[in-house]
Amino acid sequence: MVEQIIIDTNFILTCVKQKIQMFEELEELFGVYELIVGRQIFNELDRLKDEKELKIKEREAAEVALKLLKLKKSRIKIIDFNSPCVDTGIVFYAAKKQPTKKQAIIIATLDRELKNRILRENKGARFLAIRQGKRIVIA
Repeated sequence: MVEQIIIDTNFILTCVKQKIQMFEELEELFGVYELIVGRQIFNELDRLKDEKELKIKEREAAEVALKLLKLKKSRIKIIDFNSPCVDTGIVFYAAKKQPTKKQAIIIATLDRELKNRILRENKGARFLAIRQGKRIVIA
């Protein structure tokens, strides 16, 4: 079964800041997977890397995350959420992707409110979390 993993901006940034090898961790967890990244996440990271009100460390993490996604572009599927809000786009996408025997949807987010919104729309959704500051796990 090919797992579809949709990822939010904060999860990517956390992986970068905590030096988690995200792609390697996902491969170890799932073997074969399809990583879904919204085009809006690229826009958000691009905006964050230039946001003067953020700490330098936050801006640098956004820049590294953007470079990482561009470098790994062949390993991700870029979609348009058709929503200016990343979280709303993820909720709508997850709602359309009810789990089947051949494919399940997994959301990589650390945002509790987003998790609750997704679960209201898709009871079968599963989530990834970061444990001990260095490991990606199925929560």
